[in-house]
Amino acid sequence: MVLVPLEGSVRLAEIMSSSLSALRGHDNPLGLGRVNKAAVMVVDGMGAGNLREVAGHARWLSSRWAKRALTADAGFPSTTASALTTLTTGVGPGQHGIVGYTVLDPDSRTLINHLGNWRPHVQPESWQRQPTLFEVAAQEGIASLSLGEPRFLATDFTAATWRGATFQGVGTLEEQLTAVREFFDSNERALAYMYWPSLDRTGHSNGSKSDSWIHRLEEFDQWCAGVESSLRGDEAMLITADHGMVDIPQETKMVVEEDSPLLTGVSAWGGEPRAAQLYLSRGDATEDVASAWRESLGPLAQVLTKTQAIDEGLFGPVHPDVVSRIGDVIIACEGNSAVYRGAHATSSSLAMIGQHGSITPREREVPVIPLGVWS
Repeated sequence: MVLVPLEGSVRLAEIMSSSLSALRGHDNPLGLGRVNKAAVMVVDGMGAGNLREVAGHARWLSSRWAKRALTADAGFPSTTASALTTLTTGVGPGQHGIVGYTVLDPDSRTLINHLGNWRPHVQPESWQRQPTLFEVAAQEGIASLSLGEPRFLATDFTAATWRGATFQGVGTLEEQLTAVREFFDSNERALAYMYWPSLDRTGHSNGSKSDSWIHRLEEFDQWCAGVESSLRGDEAMLITADHGMVDIPQETKMVVEEDSPLLTGVSAWGGEPRAAQLYLSRGDATEDVASAWRESLGPLAQVLTKTQAIDEGLFGPVHPDVVSRIGDVIIACEGNSAVYRGAHATSSSLAMIGQHGSITPREREVPVIPLGVWS
């Protein structure tokens, strides 16, 4: 089995859906009790393994986490676009369709960067196939709010993943808490989504073991200490993440140049350095290309054909409309390796230290920390 189950973990898809179930008074996989107002705070890049290693720098978070020691499995790909959509829809990538950081649109043959512009090649309301949990909540009269940086307002990703919620741009953690407090006070039943990307950005540029990363975590930990006291008797919050992070040294980054035989038959290269997806010009070359990559990478990666990946459940159940979006050959890096296509790799990507996207437990396992009524 490629995607080895994480012992004792719930699925990432069950976190926000359980919060909505609690608002509706229904049983849920997390065992959350009924509340009238709930928030989910997503800390981008705060993996369970990353947090455990520096627990002394996040004493408040670590002490609250220890009460239930709950974790979730982000699955594959362990990348922000896929994971956040899994959180807000309650289904995996094979159902919602955001199956990677960059994915080839089978109609236009254009690579779609899910954190960039999708249009005019694909439309947010159809490319992301599933109703969001915010849309489900609205059908039952539950108001929803999503919080993020102001620059996220007009993006295609926001239109696809947070649709059904009122989006509000906020610049700081303090502004997020103020916005949630005002939102809760204005509604009898309410579901809020909060998002903090600073830890992930610092990990990419400096590494998840750097002093800068630890400083960011300490900043968040200090903010969290004041959050619980702001929650009232019918309110609760979950603090979680979308993925963890692995630090990649320069010497373990493999750059594939255009004259390499590994690119024979490769018409497009999607995914990201830890989880590349290769799209081939000929379907009958799939096994040959996969075999060449397996021989080249050996234990540095799991190399699967599309059929193998679907059969293994790598993306969860896959809807027929999504099959054509998945690469013909998938390279899931293990250890601290990463693979780049030299002609298309940017200098910033090549310099990136903290990375994620692949199948390792460190990338997939995230903490789930209940606060308020749920603690």
